Amino acid sequence: MTCRRRRRNVGGFTLLELMVAVSIVAIMIGLITPHLMGASQRASTTACQGDVKTISAALAEYDLLHQSLPSGDSSQQVKTLVSEQLLSDDALTKNFVIDDADPSHIVVTCGAPGADNAT
Repeated sequence: MTCRRRRRNVGGFTLLELMVAVSIVAIMIGLITPHLMGASQRASTTACQGDVKTISAALAEYDLLHQSLPSGDSSQQVKTLVSEQLLSDDALTKNFVIDDADPSHIVVTCGAPGADNAT
């Protein structure tokens, strides 16, 4: 008497099916990654532009109230705007450069002078 084993139809995936699925996922990750890397830079630039507009508006309001701009360097000017409650306290944690050499044309930039994130 010979015993024949019957092969049971066991559910599962073959190696080929798994390799195809992993390959598809790897291709999708490869296509999406460059877009996500650029999104971080775009978000940082957009936030910087918003901060510049906020500081510019606060400087204009300070000028209307006091008929002059705050004195001192950029960090002292930002501190003055915060103490006058024209800016929130979180402005103190960011690095801004305010160039007011020409009072008729004030330039506000994010970051240190010459930095990549200057706007």
